[in-house]
Amino acid sequence: MGYKTILFSTPCKLHIKNCQLVYSSIQDEEDITIPLEDISTIVLENMQIEISNYLLYTCGEYNITLFSCDKKHQPNVVLTPFYQHSRNTKVAFNQINITEPLKKRLWQKIIKQKIQNQSNVLKILFDNNTLDYYYDKVKSGDTTNIEAQVSKLYWSLLFKDFKRHAETKHNAALDYGYAIIRGTLAKYTASSGLIPCLGVHHCNELNSFNLIEDLIESFRPFVDLLVSTMETLNEPELTKQDKALLLNILNMQCRYKGEQITIQNACERVCQTFVKSIEQNDNNILELPQFIEVK
Repeated sequence: MGYKTILFSTPCKLHIKNCQLVYSSIQDEEDITIPLEDISTIVLENMQIEISNYLLYTCGEYNITLFSCDKKHQPNVVLTPFYQHSRNTKVAFNQINITEPLKKRLWQKIIKQKIQNQSNVLKILFDNNTLDYYYDKVKSGDTTNIEAQVSKLYWSLLFKDFKRHAETKHNAALDYGYAIIRGTLAKYTASSGLIPCLGVHHCNELNSFNLIEDLIESFRPFVDLLVSTMETLNEPELTKQDKALLLNILNMQCRYKGEQITIQNACERVCQTFVKSIEQNDNNILELPQFIEVK
Protein backbone atom coordinates (compact mmCIF):
# COMPACT_ATOMS: atom_id res chain seq x y z
CA MET A 1 0.00 0.00 0.00
CA GLY A 2 1.27 3.48 -0.88
CA TYR A 3 2.29 5.88 1.86
CA LYS A 4 3.41 9.11 0.16
CA THR A 5 1.18 12.18 -0.13
CA ILE A 6 2.38 14.44 -2.95
CA LEU A 7 1.42 18.08 -3.53
CA PHE A 8 1.89 19.71 -6.96
CA SER A 9 1.53 23.49 -6.71
CA THR A 10 3.39 24.80 -9.80
CA PRO A 11 2.69 24.45 -13.55
CA CYS A 12 3.84 21.03 -14.76
CA LYS A 13 3.03 17.94 -16.80
CA LEU A 14 2.32 14.61 -15.14
CA HIS A 15 2.37 11.30 -16.95
CA ILE A 16 3.01 7.61 -16.37
CA LYS A 17 6.04 5.68 -17.64
CA ASN A 18 7.27 2.25 -16.54
CA CYS A 19 5.04 2.17 -13.46
CA GLN A 20 6.38 5.55 -12.38
CA LEU A 21 4.69 8.92 -12.00
CA VAL A 22 6.78 11.35 -14.02
CA TYR A 23 6.84 15.05 -13.10
CA SER A 24 7.97 17.39 -15.88
CA SER A 25 8.40 21.04 -14.96
CA ILE A 26 7.20 23.56 -17.54
CA GLN A 27 9.89 25.99 -16.41
CA ASP A 28 12.87 23.67 -16.98
CA GLU A 29 13.72 20.28 -18.43
CA GLU A 30 14.05 18.45 -15.13
CA ASP A 31 12.03 15.23 -14.77
CA ILE A 32 11.32 13.59 -11.43
CA THR A 33 9.98 10.05 -11.15
CA ILE A 34 8.15 8.44 -8.23
CA PRO A 35 7.20 4.74 -8.06
CA LEU A 36 3.42 4.40 -8.23
CA GLU A 37 3.43 1.73 -5.54
CA ASP A 38 4.77 4.32 -3.06
CA ILE A 39 1.97 6.85 -3.66
CA SER A 40 -1.18 7.07 -1.57
CA THR A 41 -2.46 10.56 -2.39
CA ILE A 42 -1.89 13.19 -5.09
CA VAL A 43 -3.01 16.81 -4.67
CA LEU A 44 -3.18 19.06 -7.76
CA GLU A 45 -3.22 22.69 -6.67
CA ASN A 46 -2.31 24.62 -9.80
CA MET A 47 -4.70 25.27 -12.70
CA GLN A 48 -1.85 24.77 -15.21
CA ILE A 49 -1.11 21.13 -14.45
CA GLU A 50 -1.54 18.81 -17.44
CA ILE A 51 -2.55 15.18 -16.89
CA SER A 52 -3.79 12.36 -19.10
CA ASN A 53 -6.72 10.01 -18.82
CA TYR A 54 -4.18 7.19 -18.59
CA LEU A 55 -2.88 8.77 -15.38
CA LEU A 56 -6.41 8.80 -13.97
CA TYR A 57 -6.88 5.17 -14.95
CA THR A 58 -3.58 4.24 -13.33
CA CYS A 59 -4.55 5.98 -10.08
CA GLY A 60 -7.53 3.65 -9.97
CA GLU A 61 -5.37 0.61 -10.62
CA TYR A 62 -2.94 1.53 -7.83
CA ASN A 63 -5.63 2.67 -5.40
CA ILE A 64 -4.33 6.26 -5.37
CA THR A 65 -6.58 9.11 -4.24
CA LEU A 66 -6.33 12.22 -6.42
CA PHE A 67 -7.50 15.68 -5.31
CA SER A 68 -7.96 18.75 -7.48
CA CYS A 69 -8.17 22.17 -5.81
CA ASP A 70 -10.30 25.21 -6.58
CA LYS A 71 -9.14 28.83 -7.05
CA LYS A 72 -8.92 29.23 -3.27
CA HIS A 73 -6.58 26.20 -3.18
CA GLN A 74 -9.10 24.10 -1.28
CA PRO A 75 -9.65 20.48 -2.41
CA ASN A 76 -12.98 20.42 -4.26
CA VAL A 77 -12.73 17.30 -6.44
CA VAL A 78 -11.68 13.83 -5.37
CA LEU A 79 -11.03 10.81 -7.57
CA THR A 80 -11.21 7.47 -5.81
CA PRO A 81 -11.00 3.92 -7.21
CA PHE A 82 -14.41 2.43 -7.97
CA TYR A 83 -15.66 -0.67 -6.16
CA GLN A 84 -12.77 -3.12 -5.84
CA HIS A 85 -14.10 -5.44 -3.14
CA SER A 86 -14.46 -9.10 -4.09
CA ARG A 87 -17.79 -9.35 -2.24
CA ASN A 88 -19.13 -5.97 -3.29
CA THR A 89 -22.74 -7.12 -3.75
CA LYS A 90 -22.90 -8.80 -0.34
CA VAL A 91 -21.43 -5.76 1.44
CA ALA A 92 -23.79 -3.40 -0.38
CA PHE A 93 -26.78 -5.61 0.48
CA ASN A 94 -25.81 -5.58 4.18
CA GLN A 95 -25.44 -1.81 4.10
CA ILE A 96 -28.79 -1.25 2.42
CA ASN A 97 -30.53 -3.49 4.96
CA ILE A 98 -28.86 -2.17 8.10
CA THR A 99 -31.43 -1.88 10.91
CA GLU A 100 -32.38 1.41 12.55
CA PRO A 101 -31.34 0.23 16.04
CA LEU A 102 -27.86 -0.62 14.72
CA LYS A 103 -27.61 2.74 12.96
CA LYS A 104 -28.40 4.50 16.25
CA ARG A 105 -25.88 2.45 18.23
CA LEU A 106 -23.19 3.04 15.64
CA TRP A 107 -23.84 6.79 15.68
CA GLN A 108 -23.74 6.78 19.48
CA LYS A 109 -20.35 5.08 19.40
CA ILE A 110 -18.99 7.49 16.79
CA ILE A 111 -20.10 10.56 18.75
CA LYS A 112 -18.76 9.22 22.04
CA GLN A 113 -15.36 8.66 20.43
CA LYS A 114 -15.46 12.10 18.83
CA ILE A 115 -16.15 13.69 22.22
CA GLN A 116 -13.38 11.68 23.86
CA ASN A 117 -10.96 12.80 21.14
CA GLN A 118 -12.09 16.43 21.46
CA SER A 119 -11.58 16.20 25.20
CA ASN A 120 -8.09 14.85 24.64
CA VAL A 121 -7.28 17.81 22.38
CA LEU A 122 -8.18 20.18 25.22
CA LYS A 123 -6.19 18.10 27.71
CA ILE A 124 -3.12 18.14 25.47
CA LEU A 125 -3.29 21.89 24.86
CA PHE A 126 -4.74 23.28 28.08
CA ASP A 127 -4.92 20.42 30.60
CA ASN A 128 -8.70 20.94 30.48
CA ASN A 129 -11.02 17.98 31.12
CA THR A 130 -14.34 19.88 30.84
CA LEU A 131 -15.70 17.65 28.06
CA ASP A 132 -15.31 14.41 30.03
CA TYR A 133 -18.63 15.17 31.71
CA TYR A 134 -20.52 14.74 28.42
CA TYR A 135 -19.08 11.39 27.34
CA ASP A 136 -21.61 9.22 29.18
CA LYS A 137 -24.49 11.56 28.34
CA VAL A 138 -24.64 10.40 24.72
CA LYS A 139 -27.70 8.22 24.14
CA SER A 140 -28.38 5.80 21.31
CA GLY A 141 -28.70 7.89 18.15
CA ASP A 142 -27.62 10.94 20.19
CA THR A 143 -31.29 11.87 20.49
CA THR A 144 -30.53 14.73 22.90
CA ASN A 145 -27.94 16.17 20.51
CA ILE A 146 -25.04 16.14 22.95
CA GLU A 147 -22.70 16.49 19.96
CA ALA A 148 -23.94 20.03 19.26
CA GLN A 149 -23.69 21.06 22.91
CA VAL A 150 -20.13 19.78 23.13
CA SER A 151 -19.19 21.36 19.81
CA LYS A 152 -20.20 24.84 20.94
CA LEU A 153 -18.18 24.53 24.13
CA TYR A 154 -15.23 22.86 22.40
CA TRP A 155 -14.70 25.58 19.80
CA SER A 156 -15.02 28.34 22.39
CA LEU A 157 -12.22 26.73 24.39
CA LEU A 158 -10.01 25.78 21.44
CA PHE A 159 -9.87 29.14 19.64
CA LYS A 160 -10.58 32.66 20.91
CA ASP A 161 -13.50 34.51 19.24
CA PHE A 162 -13.93 31.69 16.74
CA LYS A 163 -16.83 31.06 14.36
CA ARG A 164 -16.63 27.73 12.56
CA HIS A 165 -17.74 28.81 9.08
CA ALA A 166 -16.30 32.32 8.94
CA GLU A 167 -13.77 33.12 6.20
CA THR A 168 -10.66 32.89 8.37
CA LYS A 169 -7.35 31.11 8.04
CA HIS A 170 -8.35 28.88 10.95
CA ASN A 171 -11.33 27.58 8.98
CA ALA A 172 -9.37 27.34 5.73
CA ALA A 173 -6.81 25.15 7.48
CA LEU A 174 -9.47 23.01 9.17
CA ASP A 175 -11.35 22.51 5.90
CA TYR A 176 -8.15 21.58 4.09
CA GLY A 177 -7.26 18.94 6.67
CA TYR A 178 -10.79 17.57 6.82
CA ALA A 179 -10.89 17.31 3.02
CA ILE A 180 -7.74 15.18 2.96
CA ILE A 181 -9.16 12.73 5.49
CA ARG A 182 -12.57 12.78 3.78
CA GLY A 183 -10.98 11.78 0.47
CA THR A 184 -8.92 9.05 2.12
CA LEU A 185 -12.03 7.61 3.77
CA ALA A 186 -13.83 7.78 0.42
CA LYS A 187 -11.10 5.64 -1.11
CA TYR A 188 -11.34 2.99 1.59
CA THR A 189 -15.13 2.88 1.68
CA ALA A 190 -15.07 2.15 -2.05
CA SER A 191 -12.34 -0.49 -1.74
CA SER A 192 -14.29 -2.09 1.15
CA GLY A 193 -17.37 -2.48 -1.04
CA LEU A 194 -19.42 0.15 0.82
CA ILE A 195 -21.82 2.63 -0.80
CA PRO A 196 -20.58 6.13 0.20
CA CYS A 197 -23.99 7.84 -0.13
CA LEU A 198 -25.70 5.62 2.46
CA GLY A 199 -24.90 6.93 5.94
CA VAL A 200 -25.99 5.78 9.38
CA HIS A 201 -26.84 9.32 10.54
CA HIS A 202 -26.19 11.73 7.67
CA CYS A 203 -28.86 11.27 5.01
CA ASN A 204 -28.73 14.35 2.80
CA GLU A 205 -30.15 13.41 -0.62
CA LEU A 206 -27.75 15.87 -2.26
CA ASN A 207 -24.65 14.41 -0.58
CA SER A 208 -22.94 11.48 -2.27
CA PHE A 209 -20.70 10.96 0.76
CA ASN A 210 -23.08 10.65 3.71
CA LEU A 211 -21.23 7.61 5.09
CA ILE A 212 -17.94 9.52 4.89
CA GLU A 213 -19.49 12.37 6.91
CA ASP A 214 -20.38 9.78 9.58
CA LEU A 215 -17.02 8.06 9.71
CA ILE A 216 -14.92 11.23 9.66
CA GLU A 217 -16.30 12.51 12.98
CA SER A 218 -13.80 10.76 15.25
CA PHE A 219 -10.93 11.88 12.98
CA ARG A 220 -11.74 15.60 13.05
CA PRO A 221 -10.05 16.31 16.41
CA PHE A 222 -6.71 15.13 14.99
CA VAL A 223 -6.96 17.89 12.39
CA ASP A 224 -8.09 20.37 15.06
CA LEU A 225 -4.99 19.65 17.15
CA LEU A 226 -2.68 20.00 14.16
CA VAL A 227 -4.24 23.32 13.13
CA SER A 228 -4.12 24.69 16.69
CA THR A 229 -0.34 24.19 16.75
CA MET A 230 0.31 25.99 13.45
CA GLU A 231 2.61 28.97 13.96
CA THR A 232 1.23 30.91 10.98
CA LEU A 233 -2.46 31.21 11.94
CA ASN A 234 -2.19 35.01 12.15
CA GLU A 235 -1.12 35.24 8.50
CA PRO A 236 -3.87 35.94 5.93
CA GLU A 237 -3.67 32.80 3.77
CA LEU A 238 -2.49 29.22 3.81
CA THR A 239 1.14 28.97 2.70
CA LYS A 240 2.78 26.11 0.82
CA GLN A 241 4.37 25.06 4.11
CA ASP A 242 0.96 25.11 5.83
CA LYS A 243 -0.48 22.78 3.22
CA ALA A 244 2.48 20.42 3.46
CA LEU A 245 1.90 20.28 7.22
CA LEU A 246 -1.80 19.59 6.77
CA LEU A 247 -1.17 16.90 4.15
CA ASN A 248 1.02 15.18 6.70
CA ILE A 249 -2.09 14.54 8.82
CA LEU A 250 -2.27 11.13 7.13
CA ASN A 251 1.07 10.22 8.72
CA MET A 252 0.06 11.40 12.19
CA GLN A 253 0.10 8.57 14.72
CA CYS A 254 -2.99 7.41 16.59
CA ARG A 255 -3.97 4.51 18.83
CA TYR A 256 -6.15 1.88 17.25
CA LYS A 257 -7.13 -1.35 19.02
CA GLY A 258 -4.05 -1.10 21.23
CA GLU A 259 -1.70 -0.47 18.31
CA GLN A 260 0.05 2.71 17.21
CA ILE A 261 -0.66 3.32 13.51
CA THR A 262 -1.00 6.23 11.08
CA ILE A 263 -4.24 8.09 10.45
CA GLN A 264 -4.18 6.74 6.89
CA ASN A 265 -4.05 3.15 8.13
CA ALA A 266 -6.78 3.95 10.67
CA CYS A 267 -9.04 5.18 7.86
CA GLU A 268 -8.71 1.82 6.14
CA ARG A 269 -9.31 -0.18 9.31
CA VAL A 270 -12.35 1.87 10.33
CA CYS A 271 -13.96 1.02 6.99
CA GLN A 272 -13.06 -2.65 7.37
CA THR A 273 -14.52 -2.89 10.89
CA PHE A 274 -17.63 -1.01 9.75
CA VAL A 275 -18.18 -3.70 7.12
CA LYS A 276 -17.88 -6.43 9.76
CA SER A 277 -20.12 -4.49 12.12
CA ILE A 278 -23.04 -4.30 9.70
CA GLU A 279 -22.47 -7.88 8.56
CA GLN A 280 -22.72 -9.21 12.12
CA ASN A 281 -25.22 -6.59 13.35
CA ASP A 282 -22.89 -5.62 16.20
CA ASN A 283 -21.81 -2.03 16.87
CA ASN A 284 -19.05 -3.25 19.21
CA ILE A 285 -17.06 -4.48 16.20
CA LEU A 286 -16.56 -0.95 14.86
CA GLU A 287 -13.20 0.40 16.05
CA LEU A 288 -12.33 4.10 15.93
CA PRO A 289 -9.06 6.07 16.30
CA GLN A 290 -7.93 7.47 19.64
CA PHE A 291 -5.16 9.77 20.76
CA ILE A 292 -2.03 8.10 22.10
CA GLU A 293 -1.72 8.04 25.88
CA VAL A 294 -3.51 11.14 27.12
CA LYS A 295 -3.86 11.38 30.91
